[in-house]
Parts: sequence; structure tokens; C-alpha cells
Amino acid sequence: MKKEIQDIAPGLVRGVDVQMPGAAQVYRENWFEWRATTLRAGMKQSTLAGGVLNIWKHTPVFAELEYHEDCEMFYFVQGTAIMPFADIKDGKIDMDSVQLVRVPAGTQIVIHPGKAHFVAVAQDDTPVTIIVASPAMDAPRLSPAEPLEGIPEI
Repeated sequence: MKKEIQDIAPGLVRGVDVQMPGAAQVYRENWFEWRATTLRAGMKQSTLAGGVLNIWKHTPVFAELEYHEDCEMFYFVQGTAIMPFADIKDGKIDMDSVQLVRVPAGTQIVIHPGKAHFVAVAQDDTPVTIIVASPAMDAPRLSPAEPLEGIPEI
């Protein structure tokens, strides 16, 4: 299934909260700057895990999506990513809900429980770096009826 790649924006993807670059609250002192994000994620579990996800350029074709029982928080630090999202209906990927979005550095997202998604790909030769925070949890995978293939904006 070929899908247009859209620029991410608040309200574009149901089940994904978005804070765009430049929307952070900035606090400065002599030698440091703190950019506080406005997004908050109420997680069911109090034990959190996190890490740094590094991504390289790859053809934007997704044959699997995953989902979780709790929220995940992503902060895109470097590069521009292409990431898939979809709803799950009756235990399957709802092909009518599939979206592929372009996410620039400086964007923060919170993916709600049960929202299908997968590891992004880098749009170009600039690697993507994402800081991820979430509870330690399983990541069941589902295969869409056909692979999801990104095409540039029309």
C-alpha cells in the first residue's frame, strides 16, 4: 500500500501527541539551558526504561508494526525521520487508518497505548537520533495486509 508521507503536526495522527520544534519552554542560566517539553505522559507503570535510538537511511517500506500496553515518549534529537502509524481494529492493522509522517529534529511525541507504529527510517543521509522513555514492556508485532510504502508529498 503506497501512502503519501505527511509532515507531522499536532492533531494529525490520532493517538499521538505532538510538540513541534521551538515549542519548548526555555530556561537559561550562565552555562546551561533547559528546554522543558510541554507534553506529559501518564504511564501505568512506575518503572521506566529508556535509551538512545540511532537510525539510518532506509527505504520507507514497513512490513510490520508494533504496539504497547503503555505510553512511549520519543524526543527526536537529530535528523528527519519517516515513521508509520495505524489503528488496530479486531486484532489487525486498520489499513484505512495508516499514516506515514515526516518528523523533524526537535519534535517530541507521546504514543498512546495500543497505537500501532514502528521504528522510523531516516529520510536522508543525516542519521536520526531519538531519545526514548517508556516502561519496560512487550512489543507485539502485527503485519499489515500489505507492506506500507512511503511516497513523497504530492
